[in-house]
Amino acid sequence: MKLYSLSSKLDFGEYSGQSLKEVFLKDPDYIEDCIMDEALFCFNPDNIEILEDLMPKFTFLEESIEKLESKFEIFENEENSFDDMENFSAEDLKNLGINDNLSDDFSNLDDGEGGFYEDDFGL
Repeated sequence: MKLYSLSSKLDFGEYSGQSLKEVFLKDPDYIEDCIMDEALFCFNPDNIEILEDLMPKFTFLEESIEKLESKFEIFENEENSFDDMENFSAEDLKNLGINDNLSDDFSNLDDGEGGFYEDDFGL
């Protein structure tokens, strides 16, 4: 899922390359359709009020607001689980470019040379 800010450029559809805010000001129904139909489209529901203030004649449907809130909750849960590295296998870490075995990275250091990782913790 991709989280858009008001200044984020859309990377899909007929308004690709234009910011969410620009598109909303031109075609607010399109943004509401994106909320309902684009599975990967999400923005912070707090921005609903900001958008409606920009165009007082437009009001998001309650169904759209609920769907956006649900998507945002899913996004936040995904972000929180990503931060918890325990959820990743060694293979996942390798694919992300993260080496989970730091001793391999420093195997060529001479133990008597001191350096960055020599400290009170015995590293």
